[in-house]
Amino acid sequence: MITVQEIIQNLLPPQTELLAGKEALGREVTWVVVSRSRTPIFEGLKGGEMVLISMRSLRALDEELDLPRLFGYLTEMGVVVAAILGEVSAMAVEAAEELGLPLLVLPEGSSLSELERAISKYIVDNRQQLQQWNQEVYRQFTELAIEGRGLAAIAERLCTLSGKAVIIEDANFRLRARYAPENFDAQAAAAAPLNSRNRTTLVASTTPANSVTGNSQSVEGLNSALREHASALRDWLHSRELKASDPPLHTFDSEGGLLQLVAPIIAQGTVSGYVSLMGRDFNTSHRVALSRAASACAIERAREIAVSAVEDRFQANVLDELLDGNFTNPEAITERARRLGYNLALPYNIAAFTFRQQENHSRKKPMTIVLDGRKLELDLPINEGMTRELQRLVEQEASRRQMTTITRVRDDRFVLLFSAGKEFATAVDVKKAAKIFHDRFVAHFTDISVTGGLGRYYEGVDGLAKSSNEAEKAVTMGLRLFGPGQLTFFGDLGVYRLLLSIGVQKDLRDFYQEVLGRLLEHDARNGGELLQTLEAYFRYHGSPSEMAREMHLHRNTLLYRLRRIQEITNLDLEDAETGLALHLALRIGEVLGERH
Repeated sequence: MITVQEIIQNLLPPQTELLAGKEALGREVTWVVVSRSRTPIFEGLKGGEMVLISMRSLRALDEELDLPRLFGYLTEMGVVVAAILGEVSAMAVEAAEELGLPLLVLPEGSSLSELERAISKYIVDNRQQLQQWNQEVYRQFTELAIEGRGLAAIAERLCTLSGKAVIIEDANFRLRARYAPENFDAQAAAAAPLNSRNRTTLVASTTPANSVTGNSQSVEGLNSALREHASALRDWLHSRELKASDPPLHTFDSEGGLLQLVAPIIAQGTVSGYVSLMGRDFNTSHRVALSRAASACAIERAREIAVSAVEDRFQANVLDELLDGNFTNPEAITERARRLGYNLALPYNIAAFTFRQQENHSRKKPMTIVLDGRKLELDLPINEGMTRELQRLVEQEASRRQMTTITRVRDDRFVLLFSAGKEFATAVDVKKAAKIFHDRFVAHFTDISVTGGLGRYYEGVDGLAKSSNEAEKAVTMGLRLFGPGQLTFFGDLGVYRLLLSIGVQKDLRDFYQEVLGRLLEHDARNGGELLQTLEAYFRYHGSPSEMAREMHLHRNTLLYRLRRIQEITNLDLEDAETGLALHLALRIGEVLGERH
């Protein structure tokens, strides 16, 4: 881009005076036109021109020519600067200033035809050089992208080509890479003269996506301002057509008076990050280099996304094998996990979480199905957006408490492996740690009940499947025993653990029906409450007086119910073995979900 300022400095006579429009010297000049001594005075104006005006020719054409009106016409036609040979009235200067039109007065003896030839040649040569530059920049960045050199290499090349500091961020404004010319100083760059140029010997700072710290003094103080301009950035992007091959560019104010020229990185149709140049002025070559760098970054990000998808599938396979115990060689799966960044030598505890709509939520009805005449509430599916939110919450809490975590979504369960070394040595400590995450989920998902189950710790890779199985069972029993919204530790389930360990549900159901079947039929047929009375009998250790007080019944009514239970079941409640069988049958009913 050739600016008015550039033409003044490089092509106009040194004695040229600027009378108005100082604030508009950064405008781009696309062509030059000389006034004619016949009408039309200016021919072929399309916008962006610099006009050279001879006052002698204008007066010869019209002695009463109104120069302020001419400036108004030129402004409407898109002229960016006017240079006049001859005297200019104060009124004309005032008009140009009001219009924001840069007004130059050329020294006597200047040749407008020679200036026209020099400026037009300069523009043509510049266009040819820009085209060559465009091709060269395109070639260099394309080679980097094809070779898969990564974002850091792209940032380094852009810094070399532009002589500007470079920042690459992801879509959440987290630093991916930054490069700066040698001895770069953000404050000095902001205060540097407009045409100053930095050396291009480089020092680098590349960082992981979740880090914003550099490793060189030369990039200290070099920070992006996009997070502070997030709202304006979104508005700008929404109004532009987003193409990976030709991304839009925009300039934002940064710290210390620097400007930040930004291009979005478009990968798979969405904004995947941003690449920026930092400086005080940017010309067309800078913009071309930035645009090509953003396109190369788009290719690199598309590659990263594809690799990440493969890694996610690989990760899912490894985690599922660990949690299900479907592996034969602990050393081999430990090595596979290590390549994913998981250190299985750490002592992991496992918690599982499920999500349901709040029962009292007025806007939604709980998701239910009817099975065998019973209404069953369903867990909410965990979609991709919810998964990201849960992972973000886990990362925040884990970072705050220096814990190591692994997450996996399995069906409608969010499974969390967490470790803090020897800090959580007891079951009490582990339950406290799990509750940290449970409470965070509850606080974040206010319209959803969060139910958690926590397995016990088992040493070694083989123990992960046992702990995972217990966590799943703890979730199920927590829902049946305590309702949604609780965190249940498998180790606290007592006799329920024994019942859950019986793998054949048919045996449990047969025992349940054998012991309590007659009582169940009587209550169902007569709308009775004998089963509830039997439950209270064991809860209050067979004390009729305490049962009557707690159940708000007359003692004689309660004694009658107990006699009826013995008559219907033909069992003696005072017999120890009979009492054990009845008590187990009640607990089996809860395990099977028959009783609430």
